[in-house]
Amino acid sequence: MIGIFGGAFDPPHSEHVKIAREIAAEFSLEKVVFLPSGNSPHKSLSTPFDLRVRMLEAAIGSTPFVIDRAESELSDRAYSYLMLPLLKEKYGDVAFLIGGDSLLAFDSWKKPEEIAKICPLIVIPRAEESMDELRAKAKEVTERYGADVRVSEKVRGGAVSSSVVRARVSLGMPVPEVSDEVLSVIREAGLYLEYREMAQRVKTYLPEKRWRHTCGVVLAGLRINERARLDKHKVIVSCLLHDCMKYEERVNEGVPSDVVGTKILHAFNGAEEARLAFGITDLEILDAIRYHTTGRAGMTPLDKLVYTADMVEEETRDFEGVEELRAAAYLDLDEGFKRCFLACYDQLLDSGKPIYHLTIDCYEDLFGGE
Repeated sequence: MIGIFGGAFDPPHSEHVKIAREIAAEFSLEKVVFLPSGNSPHKSLSTPFDLRVRMLEAAIGSTPFVIDRAESELSDRAYSYLMLPLLKEKYGDVAFLIGGDSLLAFDSWKKPEEIAKICPLIVIPRAEESMDELRAKAKEVTERYGADVRVSEKVRGGAVSSSVVRARVSLGMPVPEVSDEVLSVIREAGLYLEYREMAQRVKTYLPEKRWRHTCGVVLAGLRINERARLDKHKVIVSCLLHDCMKYEERVNEGVPSDVVGTKILHAFNGAEEARLAFGITDLEILDAIRYHTTGRAGMTPLDKLVYTADMVEEETRDFEGVEELRAAAYLDLDEGFKRCFLACYDQLLDSGKPIYHLTIDCYEDLFGGE
């Protein structure tokens, strides 16, 4: 049996190669065929197909894996129900490798009943995903569509994602998730630098440790967003700018007078700085920066994400209990945010200090009926 491993591979990282190798061993696959996305129905890809293939070639090196360019030859959307029959005709007995998140969303795929008839689905769970949930979904998909679903019991996807790799490049961080050969292609082609200028400017506002924290918030925000599926641009910009005024003394026009001189000033001041100095006009981004410390009633998903990422990022946050909060945040944004907010609120109560009215409003909104 041949394993078909589809994806954007933008860029390919060490986890992709590790998964292919380990899945091949667990399911006794003859070989694994990497299928880079062409005209993907799910993602807008800015990196040209040929460059992604070059990176993939660099990533797999001398391994026995194969790259198939079939999707680049299609003028229409490369839906799985259309691609898999072509690949089956080409390779014979095939299985489709998918992530746990894809299994959970299988009902939303284009013609899932057709996919179920073509070949087995081999599911690779992510580190934070519940095996019980995946097994239950596999049973449901089997019963509803007659699919042959096989959930890996030995292989788990790690915390690596292509979004995080791209952000690391833009932020000027080390990129341990890709090989030197892949990184060479990235640098030669000047890829993933969309936020480099903004990042360099923000870095001038902050001491080194706070810049590390900011980078961590961006990466945590993207990790949380793998399930939340918010606009990635908004996630990156709001996380990148959230603490930009943490160490600045000047107060921008438009900042409420009752936060001046308090520890929450930087959030309101940062929103105004984002607007005035960085040209951010998106109200959702500005509000996510503004309320990332206090919270408010009616928190938007982006508000929650920035608040939560600020608390659970992995670069500098190491307080007692952070691992549990982090695990909850990576699994579910709403639940993770609630836990993070309650931990902060309890700490404020214990301190005996006055609590800002927006924080009280947020607590009542979240827990008032309980």
